Amino acid sequence: MNASLARKQILTADVARVAPAVPEPAPHVYRPAWRGIVALCDVAALAGAFLVAVAVVRHVSGERPSMGACLVAALVLLLALAARGLHEKTYAIVRRDEIYYALAVTILTGIGLVAGFCLVGTSLPTRLAVALGVVLCGAAIGTVRYLVRRIVGEARLFVEPRIVSVASESEAERRLADPSTDNLPPHVVIAESIAGGRLNELARAAARRGIVLSVALEGCAPALAVRGLCLGGSTVLEVGVPSVDARWARAVKRTFDLVVASCALVLVAPILAVAALAIWLESGGPVLYRQPRVGRDGATFSILKLRSMRSDAESASGAVWAVDGDTRVTRVGRVLRRTSIDELPQLVNVLRGEMSVVGPRPERPVFVERFSQEHPQYRQRHLVAPGLTACSHLYMPRTMRSDIVGERLDYDLFYIRNWSLAMDVALILKTAAEVAFHKAA
Repeated sequence: MNASLARKQILTADVARVAPAVPEPAPHVYRPAWRGIVALCDVAALAGAFLVAVAVVRHVSGERPSMGACLVAALVLLLALAARGLHEKTYAIVRRDEIYYALAVTILTGIGLVAGFCLVGTSLPTRLAVALGVVLCGAAIGTVRYLVRRIVGEARLFVEPRIVSVASESEAERRLADPSTDNLPPHVVIAESIAGGRLNELARAAARRGIVLSVALEGCAPALAVRGLCLGGSTVLEVGVPSVDARWARAVKRTFDLVVASCALVLVAPILAVAALAIWLESGGPVLYRQPRVGRDGATFSILKLRSMRSDAESASGAVWAVDGDTRVTRVGRVLRRTSIDELPQLVNVLRGEMSVVGPRPERPVFVERFSQEHPQYRQRHLVAPGLTACSHLYMPRTMRSDIVGERLDYDLFYIRNWSLAMDVALILKTAAEVAFHKAA
């Protein structure tokens, strides 16, 4: 089956059987009254971070960094936050994640800033102050936003998630185009079907306002379908092509994967060597474990893991999930699984192009067939390459159970619908923090 046909089947499969409710999670949209306050908090955090950075560098080097360069860097960081729409909404699902998203945006922007200041020949103390300021800005902005969410309360800070239905495309167009309509809900449903050209225009207008748009099923182009739901007995589909599926996004994500996986593989090579020796000494047999998994566009590939179970773990039972306290896990395997070291060989899968650093975790074909029958949107996970780490992997238990498949799917679809390079960096930072504290095991 070719890739284009596979993608069409992924997008159109079981559109008649839709989910009974709008999946969560979703980005939190700030109420209009708080957007300016959030922006001012960011300005204060930026100013404080760069003042501290200048003071530290001056104390260490004895030279005064350029305040003008630091001011330019602070303005660029503020514009980067605004360009990502982070003064109108936040992608941090829980408030403690604000620091990861703030660090992700500031680090990505800071790389460009430091490179630019190197090219124009600024002094070393200035470049050091900018680099330190970028990191401090991410930490400061994330901390301030965390405190705002904790002190103010999310019910007062964010727009209440709700669905509003409008009668026609003309009413939807008026609502989406009116700049005074600041209290639009995050999800607007058009009760009538719309021709493809008009649908594209309205979808772009909704995307500019950060609004999810759904239309009646009849006349909806299947290639635009992202998510289905039932509303008042009618079937509607959410429209809009996920940004992660765009050609430019694929190129950016693939370049990012190659850089991160190459660097990570070099860094963890000694750990892999020690782990492989420990496995061989304890139980002999193969060190690596290969298993078929379903990847992008439904293609099957062999995932690589360090073996953490007995060699005959599934010889009698067939394909089954690991459970807490699984007796098939070896002593070395328990350590590998608790620290997620058993997953590190998948960096090779990333270099091969079979996986990504971040994306939905790949599942075995037998379970994909089962879950696709139970959850109509399950195959949409295969619109992107599976990941070494995943949004669902971080917010849900690592041990798989049939009763949480739907919730894990919600997190995977949240990632696909809202992807950005900053989100990938944020999830990598969160993964590193949780592995360090053994929370991801």
